[in-house]
Amino acid sequence: MVPEFPELRPLALEDHALLAEHLGWAAPAICDLSPANLFIWRDCELSSLTRVGDSLCILIEPHLEPAYFLEPIGGGRRADAVRTCLTRVGRISRASRSLVDILSPQEFDIRPLRDHFDYVYRTQALAELKGKKFDGKRNQIRKFTGEFPDYDFRPLDRSQFDGAMALFTKWHERRGTETSPAGSLPYFSRDCQRRALERALRDYERLGLSGGALVVRGELLGFIIASVGRAESAVVHFQYADAEVPGTYQALLWEACRRLFSGCAHVNLEEDLGVPGLRKTKLSYQPLRLEEKYEVRDAGTHPT
Repeated sequence: MVPEFPELRPLALEDHALLAEHLGWAAPAICDLSPANLFIWRDCELSSLTRVGDSLCILIEPHLEPAYFLEPIGGGRRADAVRTCLTRVGRISRASRSLVDILSPQEFDIRPLRDHFDYVYRTQALAELKGKKFDGKRNQIRKFTGEFPDYDFRPLDRSQFDGAMALFTKWHERRGTETSPAGSLPYFSRDCQRRALERALRDYERLGLSGGALVVRGELLGFIIASVGRAESAVVHFQYADAEVPGTYQALLWEACRRLFSGCAHVNLEEDLGVPGLRKTKLSYQPLRLEEKYEVRDAGTHPT
């Protein structure tokens, strides 16, 4: 049972079915409200559940960021639920456009969170990479396929999980242990990413995850892990590759969109967290849209 506000209880793996029921098809198309995402990152985000009226509310308590509620899910009085949640922590964060559209700007201070906007693409566009705007991507893929004509893209399964963790460790070691920009979120740190990936692999089937592996002569050069959410959209939670091999990242995403996500209309590559290189890369894939997110506070309480 989920307690009534102000009581809360920690999110447990057994709650996955509950969250899938509340979040699965009715949720806004943002990665923060992906049921799998909530479990994957719970070690560093310390998620808790409560009910406000007929709305389900999720409190997030990150290690290096002030606590916040995600937007209330379900119910016919979500604005009232927002008011109640604000009495506890003072802010709703990562809120979708669909929520802020029902809130009064006279009562609430609403501000966009550009670093958290999700990048949403047409799966078919990333599978085909047609047109001049994708010349660079196609060239990188040709380099990879020319160098490794015998490469294989296969479903990611438990036999490859150790290799995936080893590739993740290698990826981070090449960038140093403290590469996060000043003020970046705690889950951008190596430790939080490691915990999240370990949890995703440990509870892979229970969380309904699917993934793909890029393999060359028995060596794992890249992997991608995603879940299928709202309106048959694939939400990509992890994508790691050997950046020293030209074209590996491009080939990994291309193959995933051709084969792993072929039944999904859209692919959500999540946020850029304000990292310049990541933003440039995600924009270079020509997103269909940026899924906007906002922070909500009582009017006059938002820091300048």
